[in-house]
Amino acid sequence: MKFKKLAFGVFTAILSTSLLVGCGNGNDEQEPDPTEEPSEEQNQEE
Repeated sequence: MKFKKLAFGVFTAILSTSLLVGCGNGNDEQEPDPTEEPSEEQNQEE
């Protein structure tokens, strides 16, 4: 009985974590914040 409760708790924790990570906002690096000034590296490439 204790094993079932422990297994259920671990499964719930893993499922919750994967849901939060999988549905997170993953475009932080792709789209820069429009309020930030461009970095020096971007200015040198142009």
